[in-house]
Amino acid sequence: MVQRRNTRTEAAIRTAFITLLKQKGMNAMTVSDIARLANINRGTFYTHYMDKFDLCQQLIDNAHEDLTDIIRTSTARYGSSPTNSAIELIQYETILKCLIYIKQDFDFFDAISRSGNDMALYSRCKDLIAEMLTVEFERRAAGHSKSATVISVYGREMVASATTSVLWLWMRRGCVEPPETIARFIDTARHLPPVDMMDARLLPERTPSANG
Repeated sequence: MVQRRNTRTEAAIRTAFITLLKQKGMNAMTVSDIARLANINRGTFYTHYMDKFDLCQQLIDNAHEDLTDIIRTSTARYGSSPTNSAIELIQYETILKCLIYIKQDFDFFDAISRSGNDMALYSRCKDLIAEMLTVEFERRAAGHSKSATVISVYGREMVASATTSVLWLWMRRGCVEPPETIARFIDTARHLPPVDMMDARLLPERTPSANG
């Protein structure tokens, strides 16, 4: 697990890194730039990180850990219900929480997206969703034919890829739409044929739950 100290210095370094990532890009940015903008010396920077790449990786790891906590908590809450289909393992509430998290830290996600450093995080999030689905698919495939198990592998990939892709597209478009709108789209569209997803008339409004 990523160890976080959340010190004022690390917060200043993080803010400086995000600003410079947008202004100069990863390649042109230097540790001296980060230290200067964070109002610290280079020695202080190196007590926290090995270099700018280590800093970037730790920030990505932190974001992945947060999203993992959101998804795993929801899986523990909903995954054991025999009435839920495998496709419903990733709940509306889970999707919404992920979207809200991304929007609240949009400066970071926007910066790593513009710099091209977000695909590693994208892949890890997709793999996380796929992992959650794998457990459920394998449990439900017990006693079924081998062909059914193979089909579930492709189904898992479709659900994981589609969910993560919509999250990332929304983020790259600037989180323009409210998180609730995108969560509702994902929640309803996964039950429709792909061609119908392009017709907004076929995406019904979601009735808020008692918890939402």
